[in-house]
Amino acid sequence: MKKIIILMVLTILLCPGFALAQDEIDTTPLLKAVAGQDRNVVVYHQVIFSALGSITNNVDQVEYRWDFGDGYWANGKEVTHTYDNSGVYRVKLELKAVAGEDQLTGVDEIIVNVDKDVMILISDVNLEPEKLQAVQTIASAQGTLVVDFQVKDEVDYIAEKELAQKILKSKEDIRQASSIVVWTKNNVGLNALLEVAQDLTKASDENGSNLDSFGFANKYFVVITDQNFSATARLGQSVYNLISPQFIVLTRADAMNEVFSTTDFPGLLNRLKYGQTDYRLVGLHTQRDVNRLKWSNFVSYFVSYMVDNGVALNTIYLILVLPIIATVIAFFRQIIGVKAMGIYMPSIVAVSFLVTGLKYGLALFLMTLIVGTVSRLLARKVRLSYLPRMAIVLTMVSFSIFLAFLLGASMNKTGLLEISIFPILVMVLLTEKFISVQIERGHKSAIVLVIETLFLSIICYWLVSWQFMRTFILGYPEFILGTIILNVLIGKWTGLRLTEYYRFRKVIKNVELATKK
Repeated sequence: MKKIIILMVLTILLCPGFALAQDEIDTTPLLKAVAGQDRNVVVYHQVIFSALGSITNNVDQVEYRWDFGDGYWANGKEVTHTYDNSGVYRVKLELKAVAGEDQLTGVDEIIVNVDKDVMILISDVNLEPEKLQAVQTIASAQGTLVVDFQVKDEVDYIAEKELAQKILKSKEDIRQASSIVVWTKNNVGLNALLEVAQDLTKASDENGSNLDSFGFANKYFVVITDQNFSATARLGQSVYNLISPQFIVLTRADAMNEVFSTTDFPGLLNRLKYGQTDYRLVGLHTQRDVNRLKWSNFVSYFVSYMVDNGVALNTIYLILVLPIIATVIAFFRQIIGVKAMGIYMPSIVAVSFLVTGLKYGLALFLMTLIVGTVSRLLARKVRLSYLPRMAIVLTMVSFSIFLAFLLGASMNKTGLLEISIFPILVMVLLTEKFISVQIERGHKSAIVLVIETLFLSIICYWLVSWQFMRTFILGYPEFILGTIILNVLIGKWTGLRLTEYYRFRKVIKNVELATKK
């Protein structure tokens, strides 16, 4: 035993020494040119090219030479250049260095797209490739480059996160653009912009990532939507209040030619007017609707106040839809007669589905219940008290979720990997409730309750994920107060539930026959 302890101590002491020795011995010269990423620039705008990412280990006399592809070149680690003509240029960075008696070279190339103007397009999977190609054709005819920030994920919550990250990482493209066009379903693009604005507002000015550095103030935004203008304008107003662009224009998809054929705001308005296309402006003139507290808009006022002060819009929506979900469940249980695991469990599962998406939410739901049931059956063979046995069951459920994430990572399933901890905890807690019902009522009754709970959760998910509902609730949150009246009416119901008419159909039939006699 003493020998083993001595051997472990010597290993711990000597390993760092070996590591340091290896670091000291590694003197291999390495020269690698890194010119950066491909660029989109505007003519007559100064562009900075940097080779700071290049690797120059154990070499001397490093020389940096840039070939800008338009007949000009420059020397230096960081250089600037201005393009006078539109086109696509291949920029080459060549490094030369000395390592002892050897001459080393390194080369890297990037592509620079130069146009008269740049337009940012924020889109999602619902923008077909044919429409995107048509957009680029219309814009290129005017000498405008369309830089597309597109995400492929179908789950709104995850798509918003991905779009927000793309926007934050593309500051240089946004700074050069004269306009930003948002063309997504379900206002995903507006929600992503709102999240970016909130993040940048919180960021300090010292790190160069504040709102001013993106240049939003000298741009106009266009939102192409098929939703109701009045409700979408409320969300657009929140974005305007934080970002403060020139204007936000709401319009329809049939205005595609007018939107992408100009980067001049007055010109766009003229085209929309003469084209007889529906549109609405959001700006300073529309702020007064929610900036003044009145009895008729006090909920809208407080929603705008919270959004302006950094509260995530998704969080506000999840809070606002809870009364609607609870009312729907109360209606189905009190009037229809559907049973479920209380009112809390289907409500929280429906909210979890909103965060995860129905596909991944159902997968987690079924997996946790199956693993929980199997673990309980196995744990019954060991004579243990209830609480330690439940702890073992929840441990097995946690490991199953861990393995699911491991599988998602190996298969690069980004939708699964970006699920937050909240819905996972809900599913784990649901397992305990399910097992409790199994113990009290048996397997058959527990399965029926789970099916009915899942049915109600999916109904509520479809309702609150309906884009009209989302836009309406965020635009007119005072509507939530109407659920109190609905619940009072539901609570006054004293008749039979609809399922009870079927359950007692023979009794009702006999009573009717007796009455006729």
